[in-house]
Amino acid sequence: MGSPLGVLFANFYMGVVKERVFSQIRVPDVYVRYIDDTFVMAPSTQDIDPLRRTFEECCCPRFTVEHGKDGPLPFLDVLISPNPTRFDTSVYIKPTNLSFSLNEDSECPARYKASIIKTSVCRALSHCSSWAATHQELD
Repeated sequence: MGSPLGVLFANFYMGVVKERVFSQIRVPDVYVRYIDDTFVMAPSTQDIDPLRRTFEECCCPRFTVEHGKDGPLPFLDVLISPNPTRFDTSVYIKPTNLSFSLNEDSECPARYKASIIKTSVCRALSHCSSWAATHQELD
């Protein structure tokens, strides 16, 4: 913990665990992982529990499952809404976010102030799957 290599080690460890698990069971149709956060789409919620159990048998960490029931499900900072043929995505902001930002009148360098705006615009453009969602995020 606290080591600059921590993320690298965690990612490597989860990659090894993933290889072990999927040598034993079938890979789900949709499996996306960012370090230890995983998004899986399965035909039913009953198909998720054997996957979680197999992961726990192959490694030390315990896994939690959050089911999406015909509604949007957050994954990292993306809100994923299932549709019959695709996923609609938008920016996800946690309910605990107070939306505070750097004060415009602060003594901070101008490039930091500009980077806040640039980051918000880039996030809206990269995370939103429709122009309506992008415009809503930019507003």
